[in-house]
Amino acid sequence: MKGPARDVKSPIRYSRLNDEALLTLAREGDEGAYETLVRRYQHEVYTSAFFMMGNPADAHDASQEVLIKLYFSLGKFAGRSSFSTWLYRLTINTCIDELRSRKRYRNRNVDLEGESYQALEAQIVGKKGDLPEEECLNSEIKEILIREVVRLHDRHRIPFVLRDVYGYSYQEIAEILRLPLGTVKSNIFRARRLLRDMVFKGRGEERNRDEDNILFFS
Repeated sequence: MKGPARDVKSPIRYSRLNDEALLTLAREGDEGAYETLVRRYQHEVYTSAFFMMGNPADAHDASQEVLIKLYFSLGKFAGRSSFSTWLYRLTINTCIDELRSRKRYRNRNVDLEGESYQALEAQIVGKKGDLPEEECLNSEIKEILIREVVRLHDRHRIPFVLRDVYGYSYQEIAEILRLPLGTVKSNIFRARRLLRDMVFKGRGEERNRDEDNILFFS
């Protein structure tokens, strides 16, 4: 005679769950849910860290630190924004903390290849703000622009990325970087001007003042 049927739970298919469901499970100690969140966002976290830190080694270290912080900060997510927005802010704050620990800003000379370039291309082209106008973003300009962004001096690249890639206000950037508002505006203006010049130089053209609006919004 057969006994009563056992109530066997079906295995959780984590990949089919949305972020909110995964967060709920991860907060309850479900390692599979946490690992799924990591796999889902680790590439975006690295890309954001690359923009902020300016080189692969520092970006890798920062992104690993972010994922560790994520594990211990799951309970702090209040749901006032999307999980992805909260995670990007955590990434930016982690990078800023690292950059503040340095005694001085650095210049960069970075060569992008393969996935790093493709990730940055997807990130910068998909954002709105003071980036080049969409109709002018042909492949040649995109390639020059993306490669030159990460070569900017830290003092220019970081506020530029916060403003023109992530959409922070000038006041928010001043508070994040603990800099005077005028300094932030000046550094962003300088970054845009440098990028304009590098785009024209890369295309073998000379820029005049009337052409400024071809590439950037004012």
